[in-house]
Amino acid sequence: MKIVHVISDGTDRERVERLICFLPQNFEHQLITANELAEATKDADVVHAHRWFGCGEAAWQRVAEQGTHVPYVMDIVQSDLAAYRKQPFFLHKRAHQALEGAERVIFTTPMQQDFLSEHLPAAIADHAFAQSSLLYETLPPFWLDNLRIHPPTALVHIKLLYVGTITADCRLDVLLQAVERIRRRNYEVSLTMAEDKVVEGGFKAKMLREVQKNSYLRFEEADTEGKRLELYRNHDILVQTDAGVTSILRYAEALSQGLPLIYARGGIFDGVFKEGTAGYTVNSKSASELAEKILAISELFGTIEQHISRLHPLGLFDGREVAAHWGHLYENVAKLR
Repeated sequence: MKIVHVISDGTDRERVERLICFLPQNFEHQLITANELAEATKDADVVHAHRWFGCGEAAWQRVAEQGTHVPYVMDIVQSDLAAYRKQPFFLHKRAHQALEGAERVIFTTPMQQDFLSEHLPAAIADHAFAQSSLLYETLPPFWLDNLRIHPPTALVHIKLLYVGTITADCRLDVLLQAVERIRRRNYEVSLTMAEDKVVEGGFKAKMLREVQKNSYLRFEEADTEGKRLELYRNHDILVQTDAGVTSILRYAEALSQGLPLIYARGGIFDGVFKEGTAGYTVNSKSASELAEKILAISELFGTIEQHISRLHPLGLFDGREVAAHWGHLYENVAKLR
């Protein structure tokens, strides 16, 4: 069986290659851009568009133009939601056609269904839901080979960690306010801001000035798996205060090391696990709620540790399990040709 993967950039390529390594050897894979699709579909059994905008639209266009039908499946990623919001209303028709033409629509986070329900015409959203599956990105084997449960401890000194880009969207300024609130209540708390991708700008410069002024703040680089592993193992709680900037894999990486999470309500990780199992959701604009949830985790740390230990080996993100679902999906879709 030949699967043609339509990708848009290096991030897509990395995600696809991570999945491919777990799929059966009898699957043939070709990675192409949307511009190369016309030639590549001639001997394809299934087209997999790894984004709704650009990739999915090209797949729909190819099906509409050709006489023989090559079925396609289509992922929805977080950037697609922003693209849909920004797109003028009169251009939505093409995006809707791409959804309707897909044999399977793959949601990559739970909140995407809520987004479609809110923004799409009801008939189109219902059609997409009827054809949908929820499948997460696969964790690289490195994390599954290095699983760890956080050692039982009383959080006398609460060590918070943020991992991501240092931009205004990450709401680190609100997190700093939460840390100040906790410290005023005489709790020992520190925060490490770890940058996994360099983005220069005024907001980052502002955060670095705060680090220089306050001994309980630190800045680290976290651009490799090894660096992030060390950071997770040296901290107590991962606090990701943005709604959609952070890769969902950062949350999964932290869970693989036994860290509880605080994450944005309505954001990319909301709904993956039941509230209180892996951590808590917060209003990412509320410093007071952030402070209360940080303290709640510190007081219930042993209980949440037990919950997290039962999540291992993080089957939702385990490439072997995710790939098994993809293999069945490809086989069923290929029968439609």
